Amino acid sequence: MLTLKFGGTSMGSARRILDSVEIMIGRAKSDRISVVVSAVAGISNKLQTAIDGCASGGTAESFVSELRRIHADICAEIKSALPEFSTESVNAKIEPLFSELEKLLAGLTVFGECPDTVHCRIMGMGELICAPIVEAVLLAKKQSVLLLDSRKFIYTTGDQKEGEPDYAHCADAFADYRDGSAPLAQILLFPGFICSWISGTGAKPVMGLLGRNGSDFSAAIVGSCLGSSKVEFWTDVDGIYTADPRVVKDAVLVDDMTYEEAMELSFFGSKVLHPKTLAPLAAKGIEAWSLNSHNPSARGTRIGKGPFENSAKKGPVCGISCLKDCAMISVSGSGMKGRKGMAARIFSAVSNAGISILLITQSSSEYTISFCVRKAFANEVQDVLKSEFSLEISTKLINPIKVQADCAIVSIIGDGMKEKRGVAGTFFDSLASRDVNILAIAQGSSERSISAVIKAEDGDMAVRVVHQFFFNTVQSIQVFAFGAGTIGGTMLDQIGEQQKMLLEQGIDIRVMAIANIDGMIFNAEGISLGDWRDQVKKNGTKTNLDEIINFVKETKPINPIFVDCTASYDLPERYLDIFKAGMSIATPNKRANSMSMDFYKKLRDTANEMHVRFLYETNVGAGLPIIDTLQNLFKSGDKLTGFNGIMSGSLSYIFGKLDEGKKFSEAVLEAKQLRYTEPDPRDDLKGTDVARKALIIARESGMNIELEDIEMRSIFPQGFSLEGSVEEFLAKLPELDSYFEEKMASLRKDKKVLRMGASIKDGKVSVGMLEVGPEDPLFGVRGGENAFVFHTARYTPIPLTVRGYGAGAGVTAAGVFGDILRTVSWNSHS
Repeated sequence: MLTLKFGGTSMGSARRILDSVEIMIGRAKSDRISVVVSAVAGISNKLQTAIDGCASGGTAESFVSELRRIHADICAEIKSALPEFSTESVNAKIEPLFSELEKLLAGLTVFGECPDTVHCRIMGMGELICAPIVEAVLLAKKQSVLLLDSRKFIYTTGDQKEGEPDYAHCADAFADYRDGSAPLAQILLFPGFICSWISGTGAKPVMGLLGRNGSDFSAAIVGSCLGSSKVEFWTDVDGIYTADPRVVKDAVLVDDMTYEEAMELSFFGSKVLHPKTLAPLAAKGIEAWSLNSHNPSARGTRIGKGPFENSAKKGPVCGISCLKDCAMISVSGSGMKGRKGMAARIFSAVSNAGISILLITQSSSEYTISFCVRKAFANEVQDVLKSEFSLEISTKLINPIKVQADCAIVSIIGDGMKEKRGVAGTFFDSLASRDVNILAIAQGSSERSISAVIKAEDGDMAVRVVHQFFFNTVQSIQVFAFGAGTIGGTMLDQIGEQQKMLLEQGIDIRVMAIANIDGMIFNAEGISLGDWRDQVKKNGTKTNLDEIINFVKETKPINPIFVDCTASYDLPERYLDIFKAGMSIATPNKRANSMSMDFYKKLRDTANEMHVRFLYETNVGAGLPIIDTLQNLFKSGDKLTGFNGIMSGSLSYIFGKLDEGKKFSEAVLEAKQLRYTEPDPRDDLKGTDVARKALIIARESGMNIELEDIEMRSIFPQGFSLEGSVEEFLAKLPELDSYFEEKMASLRKDKKVLRMGASIKDGKVSVGMLEVGPEDPLFGVRGGENAFVFHTARYTPIPLTVRGYGAGAGVTAAGVFGDILRTVSWNSHS
């Protein structure tokens, strides 16, 4: 058995009905089929209009006359194309329905209202009238067809207008047709949407409806009860798309998706089969197919259990949806934290009001619970919660209930999300790239959906930009690299090694310019990175930043990014000009962010004004995600209350070696030989680099502070001179060995260790040696590791700690490379 369902657009005209019947006949050649048909397109809306009109005093005759005309015209057109079509037999079946409809509507005119039972009888007329027309076409084409009344097979309870099937009762009703004991026909034809509703035990069945997507649901019930191998849903599109094609013109057709993916997409507003339709099919493992009756040769979309034969090629996201007309409700206050049952009270109150919750999110501090409902219910929910928490609100334990109306929920869905890293980052980056403000975030426990609540006005635009990030085939990056020394050169080598792989992943990264101490090379088509060092030496011209700026202004490449891997003090002063040319900037150079506070602010203002990115993740933690983590914390309203950190890989290595009993002079020389330190180790040991990093963290946390405001506590004993050449300084290092040996011996008695880092406390920043015990997160940090310990309003008493390897050109270069890639989405298919 194969079940087919044809929607209103497939029944929209004589031509559509004839085409749909040809599909039925084609399927019936190899299988017995059951067919469910909807009403003719637009009829259900007209019936609702008739109910409203007659209940307001309108006359039934005018509405029924229009419906008669529409169906009579369709029959006449079919007769013209198919002379064997029996108009008389159709009229004999549908005319009594029109008469009944007119009587029901006339009753509404008299009584001025429409009881549920009458509503169901009227709204089901569209399907009851359409089915005999389809039957007559099949008979005219010499098909074996049996028209059955769905009300004798589908039984529901619960809401009369949106019933819940009694599957056991339904299965019994279908039994004779399932096992073949009833009169057989090659095609069993059913009107969709309608059913028999039983109000309670012993009650007589009356006509009911299956509610939203009722004809789809009818087909699922029929297919389930008849044991169909699959159910085909015939509409006017080729299948299910990655997004609504009306919003995203280049939406991609999805070949296959699992039941769970389809249910998630439908729940969040996508035009996919409703979860209640899929539930009975999923329970029995019956595949659902979304097909196009206007283009029957198209493969369509399969919904099933999976995995599918092409699952390996499938990306992490299969669809993007947008649920509009939502509102976000927030319950917050000090009385929320640590008190049991607060969430239960909130959701019970909303549930008791009969209102469905769409999405829930809670802060880690338990201070706020937010959730979304349909916009139409927002005021009612607010009133319900005001009543529930009236005492707490009056005593200010709970803040006034906050309602943010006009919201939309944009969701990405896909089973592959749980296997792919960076999907959430790509999602949020895509929204940020168009300045879409995220009001709340939620992720399903199944890891197959991530949702962001945004302003309703941004809904369609958000879907388009997210779709672009996840489904565009090729995205481009044009790199202009200044500073091709240890870090910059390593970064260029990394790009060269990854170019081919990135292109396979849909990212076309090209280096347009390279500048180092030997000069600058430039190529608008991209520089071959196999021998770039030789090219610079042989063909390099005088470095000219203005040439690059003018090129970008004139040619407007899609995604230009200026990469500053120099240690220059002067180049950062040109960042404003680079931004104004329309280029993003990625840099490990800390100079710009540690210059004056006015310049620090102006950089960000200009970047925002030009809608470009300022990316400096490697300013502080080399390859560790410090800046992005901080920014997201503070954007969400968190605040820094304290900080301790080891922010130098070279100093981490040196002081870690002291734990092992190594002499200070030996540890410094070893770190220098490994190229962990600057050529002059004093640049590290004086703590200036750490101070700049601490300054950046302080500024990122909102502190208005200058470099000279930082307290510098020297690691050297008083009177030790730092003057002289590098060689002279290194020769004097053994003089410090006894000083540090004494410190370490004293600390060992207290089971402590010595670390060199920075602290932020009470609005003050300091740099120097830290004495830490085993309970401190910095205790075990050594060997070139960096560690950052953040105490914030939300991360307390347990701090947020980020720890990882922080020394070496490879790590920093990779961090810069990562910043470059953040200018596009990352859509890995491998």
